[in-house]
Amino acid sequence: MGDAGFKMWRKSWWVVLFCLTTGFAYFDVVKEKKAALRELAFRLGEMEKEKILALQEKEDLQLRIASESDPSWIEMILMRDLGVVPEGFLKVHFTK
Repeated sequence: MGDAGFKMWRKSWWVVLFCLTTGFAYFDVVKEKKAALRELAFRLGEMEKEKILALQEKEDLQLRIASESDPSWIEMILMRDLGVVPEGFLKVHFTK
């Protein structure tokens, strides 16, 4: 690398410095972008889980609403929650 190579380096050192600086900045930005993508992917997964749970709850509530018009369901609720006993049945009380 003789005298000509040294002169060329003196004239273009800033190009090398610029390339190194932009390279480091680029890799830093890419690293931040990947971290943001991981965070968003995690949040998306959590939201999908919440969506599945909400859809299951919706289905359960729809089934419950549909069953409330069923006379046997109403009878079961009256017996279980209110202690109503149909005629001809024997009501037994347990004490502690």
